[in-house]
Amino acid sequence: MNPGEIVVVRLKGGLAVARCLGVSDGRIKAAVGRNREARVPVDRVALATGMTVEAHEDLAEFRSRCEASTSEIDLSEVWEVVRDESGRLALDEIADLYWGGGHELADRVALLLHLDRGTDYFTADSDSYVPRTLESVHELQTRRRREAVQTQDIESLAEHLSNSRLPPKMTPYQQSLMEHVQGFATYGDDYTRSAPARKVLEKVRSGTRDLQRLAFDLLVRSGVFTDDEPLELVRAGVPVEFPPAVTQETAEVDLEALLNDSRRVDLTSLPTFTIDDATTQDRDDAVSVEMDESGRARRIGIHVADAGALVPHDGAVEEEAARRMTTLYLPEGKVPMIPAELSDEKGSLLPGDAKPVLSVLVRFDELGEPVESEVVPGRVQVDTGLSYDEADQAMADPDHAWRVMLESVRRVTDGLRKQRDNRGAVTLDRPEMSIDAREPDEVEVRVVQRSTPSRDMVAELMILCNSLLAEYCRGHDIPATYRGQETPDLADVVEETPEGPLRWYLMMRRLAPAGLVPVPAEHGGLGVPAYIQATSPLRRYPDLVMQRQISHFILTGRPLYAPEEVASVGQRAEVQLRELARLEEDRKRYWFLKYLRQTHLEDDEDDGKDGGPSDAIFEAVVLQNQPRRGALAELVKYPFRVRVELPPDRTPGDVVPLRLHSVDLWRRQAQFVHDHQTD
Repeated sequence: MNPGEIVVVRLKGGLAVARCLGVSDGRIKAAVGRNREARVPVDRVALATGMTVEAHEDLAEFRSRCEASTSEIDLSEVWEVVRDESGRLALDEIADLYWGGGHELADRVALLLHLDRGTDYFTADSDSYVPRTLESVHELQTRRRREAVQTQDIESLAEHLSNSRLPPKMTPYQQSLMEHVQGFATYGDDYTRSAPARKVLEKVRSGTRDLQRLAFDLLVRSGVFTDDEPLELVRAGVPVEFPPAVTQETAEVDLEALLNDSRRVDLTSLPTFTIDDATTQDRDDAVSVEMDESGRARRIGIHVADAGALVPHDGAVEEEAARRMTTLYLPEGKVPMIPAELSDEKGSLLPGDAKPVLSVLVRFDELGEPVESEVVPGRVQVDTGLSYDEADQAMADPDHAWRVMLESVRRVTDGLRKQRDNRGAVTLDRPEMSIDAREPDEVEVRVVQRSTPSRDMVAELMILCNSLLAEYCRGHDIPATYRGQETPDLADVVEETPEGPLRWYLMMRRLAPAGLVPVPAEHGGLGVPAYIQATSPLRRYPDLVMQRQISHFILTGRPLYAPEEVASVGQRAEVQLRELARLEEDRKRYWFLKYLRQTHLEDDEDDGKDGGPSDAIFEAVVLQNQPRRGALAELVKYPFRVRVELPPDRTPGDVVPLRLHSVDLWRRQAQFVHDHQTD
């Protein structure tokens, strides 16, 4: 090979037409572009043409002729002639068959490039070529046609999505592409089949590099997703609909048969009430009161819906309940653990209807001390259902029909609370946010005080019920999942920190989480010697299991579940309930951020982003302010914590003014800035 000779060399990207600049040490130096050179071994020269050129322009003109000829070559007729032959063909032989001997050097180079870039008819074998079989040619051509159709489908789908709509009639391939786009929008890079989605998204006209967010926005604009699509639920695998077997089994539950069981104690004559949130439909606990002549509560009954009897043991409903583990209460609505026909109708302790319950009947002495308790399967009929606000109003109204009864219970629960406080119980009265997003464009946010007369009363009764059931299990050696917690030393926090966000924050940091224990143990945070959870069986699967365990023992004299079975449910629930609680908080955070954006920021409807910083000032209590990290603060108006840059002289407990700068719903973030002018 001489300097200036046109050669075809094999580079990493395939064959390239180049000009030889020289050969030394078994390697050829070749110019493959105006300012690009390559040094490759001589054995990677696929063709030395013998033709020399002086300048790059001459090489470029020759390469252009070769490329033009390459795109026009069709070897189908040559293949038809030789396909039944088993021998190999050299490049020159194929060229002679194709052009009949009247071809130029540029044609031969073009043929070499054509064969290298892939042909349906021949495969390369060293320096020669072998005709493909008829079957392989048909397979290749079928695949190429399919790929061409798929390319058209991708381009059409991308075009429609760019215009905020879906194709009028999607092909099966486009339907599968849409599934992948939805999967990618939900899971991002964790979605294992993201490649097809990326093919579509990369063809969409947009200026963003965040393809996952682009996928979500396109799905919203085309009507596949809503603006507020609960991606958290999808990622967590939370089922919304119930399988047909669950629905069928639910319809077959015979409530009358349960009520007519002669082993149930008839408690329907007792004056009975429920207290819950105004919107609660699955009311699973009720209270009855028997008073003496002086108006003192002589016996209080705490009645829990007998979900263990309503839900067939080891049936389809229980299997689904065990999978879901709990009812999710989200701002946009609830996702029930069991069908509403059971939780809101057959099982819910609604006024006027007799319902099966597990009852804890507690007798009190003149000082309000519990002196005797009994656990029985029963049936009750609720007389009235009150909301927390209605119960508080009733206790404040001298003429209210339920005032005397409610006040008698309250006196008892106030005494129980003092006893727990004396044993070191921890009381956190941090307010909670109640968010109603059933109308997405009109999100309502209320701050609910944890400590009101009726809420404190109900909470005390539930603690009493669960602690007495724990004592019942201990006394009868019934396998149970107990909850234990070390008694925390919070004296310094309480003494040195005023009531409010900083105290709650410091107490929670000091408070060790309650854990599952196989034997009765003190629950220091509640100030009780033993504790189980069994008072929410319509909405929590571990409560259902424990309630059924106790009921079965009462009726048969033996436990239904072995210790390892109870422990297994408890351990699985411990992990799953923590994850689901986090999911509930994530959805509450999303809707609160949307509320902030709706009420304090102007939205740009075209891109969903905030129109500009808000003039609204929020007071916040500093919880932390460490160097090289944003300070942690809690809004005074809402129990909501934020990270914000503050001056280093702001210390925990200080109240600082913050201005809402922006809200990013996609990232679930609100940016607040310290307002120096009003500080």
